[in-house]
Amino acid sequence: MFFTRKTKDTSMVKIILIPIGVMALFFTVASLAGFGPALYMLGVLYLFLSVMPFITFWRTRNAGFLAVTLFLIFTFLVCVSAPSAIDDRSQIGLIPLLLVGMYISLMATAYLTFNRKLRWRGQEIFELAALPIEDTGDSFSARPRPTGQVPISKTEMIRFVDFMTKNLLAFAFRENNRIIFVLALPGKETPYLLGLKKDYLEDTWVSIDFEGNISVNITEEDYLRFKMDLDFDQLCQSLGDLISEFLELSKNGQESQIIDKMNALRLNPLM
Repeated sequence: MFFTRKTKDTSMVKIILIPIGVMALFFTVASLAGFGPALYMLGVLYLFLSVMPFITFWRTRNAGFLAVTLFLIFTFLVCVSAPSAIDDRSQIGLIPLLLVGMYISLMATAYLTFNRKLRWRGQEIFELAALPIEDTGDSFSARPRPTGQVPISKTEMIRFVDFMTKNLLAFAFRENNRIIFVLALPGKETPYLLGLKKDYLEDTWVSIDFEGNISVNITEEDYLRFKMDLDFDQLCQSLGDLISEFLELSKNGQESQIIDKMNALRLNPLM
């Protein structure tokens, strides 16, 4: 799909700095205490890093993060098993099997990453919502806007919540008479995953009540993710219409078309 990007890219700095920092720490410890302690340190670090993808899997049921967790755990086991095998080859034990598990899970993680299975997709929702909007103007107003209605049953709502959560489009909050979908925008997922954020008031959300009424709220912070001052009423309406379209596709068992629409934008899978 050829289109003009309307959202700003997130920074790649964190993605680049993390592996550089890990390698720098490894070689620092290796130069001071030897490769054995450095490998133990690296293993413990990988074990620590495995916690977050496991929590993500647990909260979203996205199986891709289970592959990430397995890769990190296999790497931990290889790192803590290697020092004794380096000193004495007879202690090699299960290391070959652990290496096989590590490489298989690494390949699975790489495949899932570059096919956007591990990408938080709120930015793509913003891009799709902004596609039809050409009007600009400083029109932000901090209040929810009703955008339409779509008929929906309880069973269809449950199916849609499961799809939105598992595919990393949004976090769902249930209230007495409606479901709130908080867009899973890059950099905003961690507080929800860790349970540190109990409400959605400071974030962008779309609500669908059990009568099918749709309302949209876009925060000023998230509005500034766009490169230009898009007409705010049109943006809110377009976002509501997009979620309504997603819901209709989900009701018809055509969720794959939703994923295809987002993949067609070809945004960076690492961001």
